[in-house]
Amino acid sequence: MRIPFTGPVADKHRRVVLVTGAGSGIGRAISLRQTAAGDIVIATDIDLAAAGRTAQLAGANCHPYPLDVRDPEQWQQVTDEVIDRFGVPDILVNNAGIALGGAFLDQTAADWEKIMSINVYGVVHGCKIVGSKMVDSGRPGHIVVIASGAAWTPNRVAPSYSTSKAAALMIAESLRTELAPRNIGVSAVCPGVTRTQLATNATLITGEASSTEEFRADFAQAQARYSFATPDMVARAVQRAIRFNLAIVPVNFDATLAWVLHRLSPGLMRQICSIPTMKLAENAARVAAQRVPASIAFHRD
Repeated sequence: MRIPFTGPVADKHRRVVLVTGAGSGIGRAISLRQTAAGDIVIATDIDLAAAGRTAQLAGANCHPYPLDVRDPEQWQQVTDEVIDRFGVPDILVNNAGIALGGAFLDQTAADWEKIMSINVYGVVHGCKIVGSKMVDSGRPGHIVVIASGAAWTPNRVAPSYSTSKAAALMIAESLRTELAPRNIGVSAVCPGVTRTQLATNATLITGEASSTEEFRADFAQAQARYSFATPDMVARAVQRAIRFNLAIVPVNFDATLAWVLHRLSPGLMRQICSIPTMKLAENAARVAAQRVPASIAFHRD
């Protein structure tokens, strides 16, 4: 009999953990933490070399695999290989994601298809393919979806990103109700702004190409200096979610504030989020990166 308020696999040792987007940032931090906890980690990434670097850092119990989360056939292949070698995953962490900034009317259908194929359908494929194997095995399991505080922030600068993360959050909540009778926990972990390469790799839709690249550089610097969270903070939140079978875990100050405001007054939240525009975001990033002293930061290396 499981102790109340603990997750289905909280007390299991040497669990098999499959992590997507494990080549850097949050995915790498999760892989390192789970390996250190004694788990066997399957570090997947579209960039196999990056996943390999994560495995080198984590040690012998971390194994890199190539995976494009948009492709269900690749999901099936990786899942079958992992099961043949290690057994059915005990934990799946859907972490892979991208960012896309730009006003709603400036984003094309292709932009929406791109972000949804990774942030939403990548989660759908993983939950369906790996989740079905968990169910078939009849053993306890846990699925984590890395959503975002953006799921609670309707806005003018990244509407497709917020929409994709809101969808990912609802997938986790819906799946939690479906899989609970199967003794499989499902958690949505929702970071706020985190010190990762998300800004550097984001698609930004502004006026001119030169302006876009300048904005990207400023945004990346601002994210690195003034983000409230580090990848390891998110990795610790993942461990809490698994240990206590938590439904939703806002990670840091800005995500928690967004969650509270969204719950208390959606109208007020919309009013606040209607203020920033792409132009204001560009100016704020420029000031933060170029005029505020680098010594004033939330994080120091």
